[in-house]
Amino acid sequence: MSFLKLIRFPNLIIVVLTQYLLQYLILIPAFESVELSPLLDHFHFSILVFSTVLIAAGGYIINDLEDYEIDLLNKPEKVIINQFISEKNAWNLYWGISIFGFSISLYLAFHVKNLPLIFIYPFAIFSLFMYSKSLKKSILWGNLIVSIFCSFVAGIVIFAERENVWLLNYDNLKVGNEVVELFGFYLLFAFFSTMFREIIKDIEDEDGDRKNGCRTLPIVFGKTTAKWVAIIFGNVLLLILGCWLFLKKEDGFSIGFIYILGGIIFPLAFSIIKLFLARTKKEFHLLSQISKYIMLSGILYLLILSF
Repeated sequence: MSFLKLIRFPNLIIVVLTQYLLQYLILIPAFESVELSPLLDHFHFSILVFSTVLIAAGGYIINDLEDYEIDLLNKPEKVIINQFISEKNAWNLYWGISIFGFSISLYLAFHVKNLPLIFIYPFAIFSLFMYSKSLKKSILWGNLIVSIFCSFVAGIVIFAERENVWLLNYDNLKVGNEVVELFGFYLLFAFFSTMFREIIKDIEDEDGDRKNGCRTLPIVFGKTTAKWVAIIFGNVLLLILGCWLFLKKEDGFSIGFIYILGGIIFPLAFSIIKLFLARTKKEFHLLSQISKYIMLSGILYLLILSF
């Protein structure tokens, strides 16, 4: 149980769900419409998903190792390191997961003759390592790394099948454009919704971060400035969602239209207003939870599209 908490098992389930929904509800039906077979069969796609899960799990472990002192102040009840799992065992887990994941990505890259896949894994591992080591303690850089990784979860799916996507555009431009538009929307949604939540979390954790010498946005420029930056990211996300609804206006009041409006836009607008008024740690924690719900709602939107 402690191990599952250490690797944030529910978050890993979301990673798996995101990639499988994108592959089997979006890409494969589009490929089948022009009689294309995916480059990755079921087994090898599962390997791709597993390697992504290993990257994320390793990132969570190194983050807890590097944040041990900060977490003792910000959230002592959630500390795993040295409470349930020793620091030495956590490091062994981290290196074991990282090496195993790289071996899998190496095999996959050679199997599909897609050598650029070799470089993605070590780059992602290195980025998350640097995030936990130093970048998360600096202004916005840590937030950017996490947001880019959340986009990467979806982006790696279309990157692995990019040759088929080009063929799809050649055979059926309309369907190809729809696929590219959806992935583009989802990558932007993942990035901006994560930035919105990450800055709110920095505000929530300001006291513990300050005592440990961090230089996050609220510490350097103040809570008010941090709130306005988060509000800007939230409003950009609102604009993206509005543009998406406008692009899909020909569908009328479809299930997807109603879902985005009621399930994502309204909660996001509420959280932006609430953020403007928020003052206490409890209020910022509530906003962090609402923003997590918004991110999950974006994933579930992929299910709505299949109806």
